[in-house]
Amino acid sequence: MRGQRVRMDFDTAWKFAVESLLPYCLALFFPELYQLIDWTHPPTFLNTELRKIRPEAKTKKRFVDILVQVRFLDGTPRLIYLHIEIQAQPDPLFAQRLFVYHYRLLDLTNFGEVVSLAILADPDPNWRPEEFVRSVAGCEVRFRFPTVKLLDFSEEVLASSDNPFALVVRAHLGALRSRGDAQLLFGEKVRLVRELGRMGYNEEVVVSLYKVVDYLMALPKDLEEQVEQIVRSVARERRLGKLTSLERFALERGARRGLRKGMRQGLQQGLQQGLQQGLQQGLQQGLQQGLQQGLQQGLQQGLRDAVLTVLHARFGVVPERVREALEAIDSVERLEALSALAATAESLEAFEQALPQAE
Repeated sequence: MRGQRVRMDFDTAWKFAVESLLPYCLALFFPELYQLIDWTHPPTFLNTELRKIRPEAKTKKRFVDILVQVRFLDGTPRLIYLHIEIQAQPDPLFAQRLFVYHYRLLDLTNFGEVVSLAILADPDPNWRPEEFVRSVAGCEVRFRFPTVKLLDFSEEVLASSDNPFALVVRAHLGALRSRGDAQLLFGEKVRLVRELGRMGYNEEVVVSLYKVVDYLMALPKDLEEQVEQIVRSVARERRLGKLTSLERFALERGARRGLRKGMRQGLQQGLQQGLQQGLQQGLQQGLQQGLQQGLQQGLQQGLRDAVLTVLHARFGVVPERVREALEAIDSVERLEALSALAATAESLEAFEQALPQAE
């Protein structure tokens, strides 16, 4: 098992973390800026506008950028634009790219007030960009930006912090320490998931933190199933109800996995059938029909698997009559409705009562 390698979903994790936990993020990384913001006015995320001014990437290095509009407490009626960039690997063009963003935002906002922030999430302790400078013939441009380096945070300080975003940093650093080793990552993930149940945060924060941990610490299926059992245990310990949002997220993730598996199997079957039909009817036409049929069958089976995954996780063994009823349903729309019902039905009997209506 130690030979298994995994890759973290850096982009999704950090984008979700910053957008769902922005006040905690700024309080931990940029506390002086946090104190200037009037949090009674909800921040407005402007990622559509950000796409309009995004410079073309010259490297394949990974980064996440976020644009958010806030108000300050000084009473002046104006809007402040925060551009937050999270960089996962050293990039010699990072400072230049941040400068390009900054002046394009100035132009987009008619020289509004823009604050550019850099979160350095890379594994190199010596890479610390903090300014962009160009000087020629007495003409100089100097652009400095606040930065925070995740490697500078010690585990002891993060573990003792009452800021929820400290756990995001711990998850990221734990993923870096594991270097893709699934067993090491499993241990880190279990430790953080268990701590979620002891931190006293409200349910919304707990669910957001779990999602970030899950994105950053994705595991192979066998280990992920063990984590899901621990998640359900944590949810019960917190007494958040029979099916909490935390559990539902784990179940939905399992359902999506079943959907992908079903689509792959259906596509493979469709290709095989298409090849066989192609020998009889003409290869091109047969392949096209096979692909269409395979995609349809894959989607149907994936949805059936998703329903069964959620029912099994919530109610235990699923009777064969329920499986047979699902197999008899070919409508994608009906199967989608049943997948939603599986996560909300009060009991397995209530779900079964709805089956005749869906057929």
